[in-house]
Amino acid sequence: MELINLEFAVLLIKLSISVLPLVASSYLLLASEETKRDLRSFICRALFNVSNGIPMNNFRRILNWVGGLGVAFGILAGWLLVFKPFLA
Repeated sequence: MELINLEFAVLLIKLSISVLPLVASSYLLLASEETKRDLRSFICRALFNVSNGIPMNNFRRILNWVGGLGVAFGILAGWLLVFKPFLA
């Protein structure tokens, strides 16, 4: 008796491809202002060796774009990978 079916493993991989971008982008969109400032200072220190190299307004706009694209990618991947094969 097999412990895990191959089709079930493929389904788990497809679900993770569609759910992980949704979770990450939701975190970026719904994080508090303090968390966004901490993330900005971490990224600026890693890239520029300065804690505030990117203005907060520009960083907030970038986070909104990346979060929106992540939500769109997660929904599209969920539709194409998970739900579409069941409808065919």
